[in-house]
Amino acid sequence: MNSRTPAGVVAGIDGSAHAEAAAEWAAREAGLRDRALHLVHAVNTGTVTLSPRTGAAVTDLILRDAETLLTESMDKLRAAHPTLRLTGDVVPRDAAEAILTAAEHSELAVVGTRGHGGFAALLLGSVSLRVAAHTSCPAVVVRGPVDPGGRVLVAVRDERDAATLRFACEAAARRGLPVEALHTWSPVVADVGHMAPMVDELGEESRLHQGLLRRTCDPVIEEYPDLVVETRQLAGATAATLVEESKRASLLVISRHRPAPHFGLRLGTAVHAVLHHAHCPVAVVPV
Repeated sequence: MNSRTPAGVVAGIDGSAHAEAAAEWAAREAGLRDRALHLVHAVNTGTVTLSPRTGAAVTDLILRDAETLLTESMDKLRAAHPTLRLTGDVVPRDAAEAILTAAEHSELAVVGTRGHGGFAALLLGSVSLRVAAHTSCPAVVVRGPVDPGGRVLVAVRDERDAATLRFACEAAARRGLPVEALHTWSPVVADVGHMAPMVDELGEESRLHQGLLRRTCDPVIEEYPDLVVETRQLAGATAATLVEESKRASLLVISRHRPAPHFGLRLGTAVHAVLHHAHCPVAVVPV
């Protein structure tokens, strides 16, 4: 197959159970968005080191098997989603590069936590990590059981996350779910006696964070008058709090901020943590 029609949603498949779950999630999401779904099955044929004749024969066999797997995956999705507009490609290149290229002009990229490669004990595969770190569009890593009735949880750090909250509101509106915008912060410890923060200082700090949360969220919430949006702030470690709160969510949405100069880290520690440990699918939104 060689369809080049731009898709609203792109999903990577490889025959693994994780990829199958991601493709099913992507199919439902494409239906909710009234967009097409494009499947990408990448196979690396560059590792065949036999003689030219034998190598070509093995490559052809690999590609035929890949086409068969893609056809079977598409047939299964069509049976479950008969109105879905569906296309697919077998791409002979690195999986992450193939998905990133396909997602360049798409609304959303979807991947599973990991595929057949790597170690079985890994919580997140390198392909999923690279896609989440480098897509120009939002990326969803499908992990954990999907609770269709849970809230959409969105992490709000500062004013830059208004676009991420808007993504969460759109996702919730399509599903008829409420949104919880969660802002976490670590108290500043005062050097008094046992290094404990004073109560009045904590209260003032909490008020400052509440003001930041309202400045970020209120303008976006006004755009969705029919949507239930709750804002909440918690003092504590961001990563651990988000992972715990994800137990009661159908989707966790978090920003991917621009990497800091001189460091170049594409994903912050909180994003890494939720991608590895969240109990629901995670949407990473570049801001």
